[in-house]
Amino acid sequence: MKVDVLMPLGPRIFLLQTGTSLGMVSGHIFRLAMAWWCLQVTHSAVAFSSLIAISVAAEIYLKPFLASFGDHFNRIKFIIVCQFAVLGIIALFCLASYLGYFNLAFITSGLVVMSAISSVREPTIMGLIPDLVAEGEVTQAISHRSTINSIIMLIGPVIAASLISIFSTGVALYICALVFVSSCIAFVVLLFKYDVDAVLTGEKETWFHKTKGAFKAIYHVKSEFHIALISSVINFTMFPFFSVTIPYWMNSELKLPVTYLGAFEFSFALGLIVSSLYINTIVREWAGRLNNVLFGFVLLGSSVIAIVLMGNIYISIVLAFLCGTAFIFINVNLSTLRSTATPRDYRTRMSAMAAFLSSLANPFGVAITGWYINLLGVVPFTVISGVIVMLIAPVILLSFHLRRALSLDEAEMKGYYEKTYPKAFYKREEHKYET
Repeated sequence: MKVDVLMPLGPRIFLLQTGTSLGMVSGHIFRLAMAWWCLQVTHSAVAFSSLIAISVAAEIYLKPFLASFGDHFNRIKFIIVCQFAVLGIIALFCLASYLGYFNLAFITSGLVVMSAISSVREPTIMGLIPDLVAEGEVTQAISHRSTINSIIMLIGPVIAASLISIFSTGVALYICALVFVSSCIAFVVLLFKYDVDAVLTGEKETWFHKTKGAFKAIYHVKSEFHIALISSVINFTMFPFFSVTIPYWMNSELKLPVTYLGAFEFSFALGLIVSSLYINTIVREWAGRLNNVLFGFVLLGSSVIAIVLMGNIYISIVLAFLCGTAFIFINVNLSTLRSTATPRDYRTRMSAMAAFLSSLANPFGVAITGWYINLLGVVPFTVISGVIVMLIAPVILLSFHLRRALSLDEAEMKGYYEKTYPKAFYKREEHKYET
């Protein structure tokens, strides 16, 4: 009975999620420790933002080219290789911290390698899930994974901030390494006790044709193409706001301890969870999906502006909750449209390409943030970012394709893209012998 409660979908998926969850906790500790270490040594928003920009760029731009490797090898073994490679890099950072050695080129190189590994490891983990659960349990497994990941997003920053506050960035890095070792052990146990043969895909189509078909599909599905463009604007402004502007603002201007940054991220994550469980459903049923999305953009932009204008850190922490709520208003509804309206054979590729295109501007946004903060200051720069996000709402109203798609109920969305944009989708085998 106890086993059924702890492992309702079986021991294999339990071990996979255990390894993934421990890796996420370690990642939160690592990210905050590295950010605080960099700011303590350099005291520079430009250096900090450039460091993040380069590592983020590596993960985004390498993803389309590396992700297919997860389909060519035994997935569990491939994940373990990735895990131990990351562990080796974390160990080097721990050694550097112990020796008091900080070199921006060394730190950047390590983060780029870790980003490259992450770009192929995460899709491989997702591709492994159907191999570890019984038929018909994939949706349930992914739902459990999403719930656990949201909880870790909630408590991860608190754990990281507490470790840095109580001990130091160096000790936090050592604990990060120990937690990551536990993650590696979980994957090794999964390999030796419940090994799964590699599942080879893509035998009928080459990598080139699959990738070309994905870009073709997202370009011709106008509502999805518009969503990708809008998402790129959000990511261009909001990704650097949370990853660069807020840490710099609290550390360099407000002179606050790291616990406040942890509280801010905790509040944001709490907004994500509460909104996904209750608030988003209530608003969507009351106002409709289209208005739900529009309200999300207005709420997000106005909350971002208010965070830096209120001048009270406790009010700013409360406003972070509203930011998390607004993100769910936007992301859940747009993701539902994509998953429901896209033909089954194109769902993975459409989602991957949408994520790739919407993230293209992330490194540029992070890179210029430090320069604009130095030029304008945190408050003017953040106000401009918030106004840009709010202006997305009228842009959506100007898009006939998006208005029509978001006005559909879920039953009407099924197969909508294939009916509306038939030229975007085709079976390659139908064209296989055409030359």
